Parts: sequence; structure tokens; C-alpha cells
Amino acid sequence: MFSLLLTLLALTLQAAALQTAVPVGDEPRHHVRFENRYVRVIEAIIPAGDTTLFHTHSRDNVPIAIEGGSLRTTLVGSGQPPTESTVEKGRAWWAQAAYTHQITNTGKARVRFIDAEIIASPGVTDDVPPLTGIAGHTLLFENERARAYRVMLQPGQASGAHKHGRSFLNVSVSGGAVYIETPNKKGAKTIIKPGSYAWFDGPLTHSLKNVGSTAYEAIDIELK
Repeated sequence: MFSLLLTLLALTLQAAALQTAVPVGDEPRHHVRFENRYVRVIEAIIPAGDTTLFHTHSRDNVPIAIEGGSLRTTLVGSGQPPTESTVEKGRAWWAQAAYTHQITNTGKARVRFIDAEIIASPGVTDDVPPLTGIAGHTLLFENERARAYRVMLQPGQASGAHKHGRSFLNVSVSGGAVYIETPNKKGAKTIIKPGSYAWFDGPLTHSLKNVGSTAYEAIDIELK
């Protein structure tokens, strides 16, 4: 009987959470920073000890931890109690919509995410296979909607010229100085801040070189 009461209480609380949940773009700690026809970029900053409202992600998305930390997550409809986790800086993963959750920062420092929402496909531009053997590039995941790479270049390291066959979003995890060169444009040194992002229409051939004094890390999300 007691377990039944707990289950009924949990279902009641989840129903209430769904009724009061807001779209992720309206949650006060989430801020829309960029949007085009294909992606929407949301920056989420959760101060230490703070808790978000229940909010709904209605699109498939790729969260990227720019400043990691300890979190407590309540997922509506899971039937499970809140989960405790530690998210490391640079972690990125595929999150399939739709879902509603609430997040509490249980650590002592703020947590910051860049969340890339997938709106639509740009269409196939050049069906290049996954990048392999490119210095500093590691395939993170691939599914029917996207392909993501981790880019990690040590000081002085260069990727060499490589081709992205599809349009993609670049999200920088760390700051640094990167020299970027394309076949039809003179190379330039770019100073990059943690959490910065840029959209590139594919196909694109370029090369990257870390001309800074610290490791450069980024996530590239190619859309299918």
C-alpha cells in the first residue's frame, strides 16, 4: 500500500510538472544566442545551488558542456527518482526529443552549456564519408540526422586540409588562437573564446592550426 501511495504521488507530481513546464527557450537560465533555418543555439548557465524550471526540449539537440560540474536531473515521465551526475568539460552527446526535465546545480561553481538544436536538414551537399586520419579529429557519434566530431589540437598542431561535405556548426569548448585557411581565402589568425560558435555552409575545405599556448578543443556538428 505504501509503495502504491508513493507511485501515485510521483505520478501526480510529474503531471503537475508537465502542466507548469515552459519551452526551453523561455526558461530563465537558457538564452537563445543564434538561429537560422537549420539550427538554434541556446546558452544555458546555471549558478551554483540554483535550479531551473521544468522545461521542455521539443527538438533533437546536442548539449555541450563548456563549464562542467555536478548536477541533479529530474526527468518527467521516466518513473525514476532524480539522478546525480558529474558532467565533465567538453562532454557532448545526442539528446532525442521530446523530453521535459529540471536541473539543479549541486556543485560549488556555475555550470555552462551550449545546446545545439536541430531544426531542419540543409540537404545533401557533398556526401563525404566520415573524416578519418585527420589530425586532432575524433568521431563522437553519427545517426540519421547528424555527425559530430571532437576537435583537439595541441599548441603548434595542425589538422592539415580536410573537407566537410555537409553544413556544420562549430562550438568551441576552450579558448585559444587558431589559424584557419581555406583554398580560396588567405589564412587568418582567429582569437576564440570558450563557448563561441559559428555556422558554416558546406561543402567546406579548410585547415586548422593551433597557434596559441594551450590546447584548443571544439565540437563540430555536421547536419544530414
